[in-house]
Amino acid sequence: MEDERRIRMDDGEGSEADGATAIVLRFGDVEVPAHLNGTETARAFADRLPVTVDVSGTGVDFCGRMPFSLPYDEAQVHDGWTNGDLNYNPRGDWLAVLFGGEEGSAAYDDRVTMGAVDGPLSVLEQLEGAFALRIEAVA
Repeated sequence: MEDERRIRMDDGEGSEADGATAIVLRFGDVEVPAHLNGTETARAFADRLPVTVDVSGTGVDFCGRMPFSLPYDEAQVHDGWTNGDLNYNPRGDWLAVLFGGEEGSAAYDDRVTMGAVDGPLSVLEQLEGAFALRIEAVA
């Protein structure tokens, strides 16, 4: 699945390093390093940073409705995810920070991959409950 993730992350916008934006996800006192890819959706999201999204843990992700919509290329909408993905759901303006459930994720559609977590996913697995997730660009 790593090859599929690389394709979804790249989507013709250059390599992951080209156009990538380093970000930090702040779940209260817990900081998780991540990056946004070079897609139109991720660039539009980066332009809005910093942003706070109210998210709740589901056991496989932290998910919440964003306070705005993002542009996206229909060709980049796909089913499923790779654990560690940062996904945007354009149908409902949802943000998902995914850390589990990859093996059964093909049943979930309407996903645009905006980036990925750079640190160990075990940090996310240990968090529980709801958070005012603060997402900031790293200077």
